[in-house]
Amino acid sequence: MNDETENKDAGKGMSQGHALDLKLPIGGLLSAYGVLLTVYGLLTKKEMYAISLGYNLNLVWGILMLVIGGAFLFAAIRKRGRKGR
Repeated sequence: MNDETENKDAGKGMSQGHALDLKLPIGGLLSAYGVLLTVYGLLTKKEMYAISLGYNLNLVWGILMLVIGGAFLFAAIRKRGRKGR
């Protein structure tokens, strides 16, 4: 490579963005696990949660994972939509 080519490409580094956006697969996995935990929490009996002071932790963590996964998916879709403009 010559000096002209190196100088032309020098300023592009971080401004181009990354080709691999991890928000989409992370959001998908968190949402999928959230759905599984939420459904499991809704279908189990209350006796199972006596050890956790009566709190349905599967339901709580399932909803929390759904919210966080949804936020990741929303951010990924929003970024992808902005890129197309």
